[in-house]
Amino acid sequence: MPVPQPIIVGIDGSTSATNAVRWAARESRLRKLPLRIVTALDGPPQYWGDFAIPSTYIAESTRHAEARLADAVRTAKESGCTDVDSEVLTGFAHVDLITESKNAHMLVMGSRGISAFRASLIGSVTQSVIQHVHSTMVIIQELPAGWDTTPAAPVVVGVDGSEQNRPAVETAFHEASLRGAELIAVHAWSDTALPKALSLHQGLPWEDLISEEEARLAESLAGLGEQYPDVEVRRLVVKDRPVRYLTDLSAAAGLVVVGSRGRGGFASMMLGSTSRALTHSVQCPLMIVPLAR
Repeated sequence: MPVPQPIIVGIDGSTSATNAVRWAARESRLRKLPLRIVTALDGPPQYWGDFAIPSTYIAESTRHAEARLADAVRTAKESGCTDVDSEVLTGFAHVDLITESKNAHMLVMGSRGISAFRASLIGSVTQSVIQHVHSTMVIIQELPAGWDTTPAAPVVVGVDGSEQNRPAVETAFHEASLRGAELIAVHAWSDTALPKALSLHQGLPWEDLISEEEARLAESLAGLGEQYPDVEVRRLVVKDRPVRYLTDLSAAAGLVVVGSRGRGGFASMMLGSTSRALTHSVQCPLMIVPLAR
């Protein structure tokens, strides 16, 4: 019997990372998967050039890292997670976390690091990892009071009608079913803002366009309603700027799900424009689903 892949959460001692541990611990319970908590020393001294590093640096850094892990493991267990292990990684944080993601059911990280400026909306390590992660990745913003005890908030998914987007839509149905939550499927005609003059133009066949986009959304959801009959789906078709609508909906959502690349994305582009923008604006956990899972 294959060993189940763990939920891996990367921590750095920040409040954001603690929120990530709490969220990941709940997911571990929901999915009956082990939880693995890791932290990194962030680079051995030999990579730091001629800067004089105290001889006690490694021992002291390791001691602080082990203390971070002990606090995180305690938080996970207080959140009801019983199957949890931890490890101090000795390399650079972003490199180690990308490697860890190769064997992860999902990788969970906080949106801001311990040393991030308040004005920064996403930490540098998270930014680096998100470009090359091998598994589904979840970025955790602040968790509102009662997030783990109140009735399940909706799952919101961005639907662009492309083949690349299909794994994200399938994942969103699964997440809604797992949580007993409503699914809100948002489809926009355009990823960018349409010119105001065009949107006000009365000579265009708007009703035909609306029907076409509604049909495209229905096609993207085809078959999944039968696979997940317990999931109530609300469909929302908008003309443009999906980031704005997804961000607004995230204020009352439990999870926003998007694909790593959208329609027309280049194979070499690891994160689509909508997904990238949402990492800075979304107000609830953001799940980014890669093409190959």
